[in-house]
Amino acid sequence: MRTTSEIAEAFSLGMLVSDQADVTSVAISSLDVVPGSLFIAVQGEKSHGIDFLSAAIAAGASAVLSDREVRADVPVLLHPDPRSIAGAISAFVMGTMNLGLQIFGVTGTNGKTSTVFYLHQLLLQMGVKAGLSSSAFTQIDNRRADSALTTPEAPRLHRLLSEMADSGAQAAVVEVSAQALVRHRVDGLVFDVTGFTNLTRDHLDEFGSMENYLSAKAALFTQKFSRRSVINVEDRFGEQMLELARAQSPEQSVSIGHDKDYSFEQTPTGIKITGKQELFLARNPGPLMSKNLALAAIMLLEGGYGPKAIAAAALAMETVVPGRLDLVSDSEPHIYIDYAHTPQAVELAAKELGDKYPQLLVVLGASGDRDAGKRIEMGRAAAKFASHIVVTDQHPRGEDPASIRAALMNGILETRPESFISEIDDPALAVSTAVDLVGVGGAILWCGPGHLKYREVMGKKLPFDAHLEARKALNLD
Repeated sequence: MRTTSEIAEAFSLGMLVSDQADVTSVAISSLDVVPGSLFIAVQGEKSHGIDFLSAAIAAGASAVLSDREVRADVPVLLHPDPRSIAGAISAFVMGTMNLGLQIFGVTGTNGKTSTVFYLHQLLLQMGVKAGLSSSAFTQIDNRRADSALTTPEAPRLHRLLSEMADSGAQAAVVEVSAQALVRHRVDGLVFDVTGFTNLTRDHLDEFGSMENYLSAKAALFTQKFSRRSVINVEDRFGEQMLELARAQSPEQSVSIGHDKDYSFEQTPTGIKITGKQELFLARNPGPLMSKNLALAAIMLLEGGYGPKAIAAAALAMETVVPGRLDLVSDSEPHIYIDYAHTPQAVELAAKELGDKYPQLLVVLGASGDRDAGKRIEMGRAAAKFASHIVVTDQHPRGEDPASIRAALMNGILETRPESFISEIDDPALAVSTAVDLVGVGGAILWCGPGHLKYREVMGKKLPFDAHLEARKALNLD
């Protein structure tokens, strides 16, 4: 617990109302306010937090921090950019720097969710009580909750960690996005071990260039956030990330790849890891997921866990990641639901299934209001390994969905004839049509929906369960 006077002094804040109040937690959304919260009111995408001040006070907020002067019945603290200090204040109030948790963090374009899922699974199977914060869900003990963001806002993340510690957790695993790093969502935390999966095209609408995108993610591997880092080096971006990490901590950054600190190979019976330490994981989740499992295992090696303990944990762990090459049912044709929404993710998922099945139909959609330039590349990627593609809608958001589908089809038509494509705007009908089109022994890869239970259309999140629709298409429900 802290007082408003202590917070104001520690962060050089102005005080519009000088009355002192006790603060026991921090919230940046009025929906997260509990009695004793410091409510941080900032500008959001559509509104300012001050608009919800009455609701926050009614919920028990004992003070407010904002960039705007406001009259209220609680102490008001002022700062020109409250979001930039939200993480540090959260750590100061909730004591999250001294929770005794070993914290793992993972960033990258593709594979983040799978890697943190595997880390969490391996820790649990080793008898380490651990919490998880991922884009799919957060988990404390056996309690899971759907996630609204890949990485929660700083006050919410700090509260999650505090709740994990209160539940007796010894470790926490956090998925870290580039947006989280530039928007201060992990401020106030120092990760014991961080990991990097890869960097491929995504979010260029926000970052402008791959160099800026890489720079945003590289912040995780600075001494500000990381005590030790594990960098997967599979291309020039991996090399650049390793160079940046080692410039910060030469002795605390290790690499994965050919002629690096560690290397791994997938064998028919599992994953063989060699280098600084040797480890064999007797699991084979497929080429795409094996590199994520290898990264998770090497992060644990670097975190002080023994090869024998990790190997034993791998035998008992769950390897199916929700919404990632997720097989809907054993019923044929096999339908796999995947979160693939970048060109590389589409290509790798399609390649893996294309190598496995004699015929692969891809159901492909893309998101509106996000990096329009990657859509044509997604179409090209799917065309490399599919025998037919059903182009459909995913999250059009505020855009004309027809224009999104057209961009995907332009990429496909660079190498394939029009007969190769079926255009069906309704995704439920699209997957049902794919079932009718696929041949004996074939499979369907549905790219886009992943773990999500909604679609975003014209500012609204409409309920949509891809697993349920796939089961309906197979006449299972």
